[in-house]
Amino acid sequence: VNHTLGFHQKIPKWSVESVHSKNLVAILHLLVALARYFRAPIRLPENVFVYVVIAQKSGGVLNAQKFREQITSEYDDVGMRCDKDAFDTLFDCAPEKLSVVKKSLITFVNKHLTKLNFEITDLNSDFRDGVYLCLLMGLLGGFFVPLYEFHLTPQDIDQMVSNVAFSFDLMQDAGLPKPKARPEDIVNMDLKSTLRVLYNLFTTYRSVA
Repeated sequence: VNHTLGFHQKIPKWSVESVHSKNLVAILHLLVALARYFRAPIRLPENVFVYVVIAQKSGGVLNAQKFREQITSEYDDVGMRCDKDAFDTLFDCAPEKLSVVKKSLITFVNKHLTKLNFEITDLNSDFRDGVYLCLLMGLLGGFFVPLYEFHLTPQDIDQMVSNVAFSFDLMQDAGLPKPKARPEDIVNMDLKSTLRVLYNLFTTYRSVA
């Protein structure tokens, strides 16, 4: 679970023991992480704190310590499933038009990637490691992306997420709005998220030769 949720190096605020012992704070941290990772269609209240009292008896005297624990912070990616957009409508009401949109985006992407002798065929799998997104941003923005800035041959999920996050930074540096997706969504091959990112590039750079 910890690996899936992205806790490869960071230490999570829960453990098997704390969950089994019904530690409410640990369980809350785990539930928030699950809701964020799986993009639950809810908007979590931001900046939620709980007060925890730890009582210990020493020498017949009960000593209590009180501290404040933060459960949620500010998330601009939580609850976005509640905000319907054109792609939600496309998937829900006009799935037969999806292939047309995908074909148009593939044509747009390949128009530029072929300059580097690359070509994509599948929007989901071909972008999940972030490499083509990084290269595409350089081509569209007219700047060189140093190969040492990202993982050209990513070896694991962490490196893929790092690549996609870097491509998102390039987009924002170029003046584009922050993508309405998380890097993890692209790596997990969430088609709707990938389409949103690519369509944003298409509307901005479709006139670029």
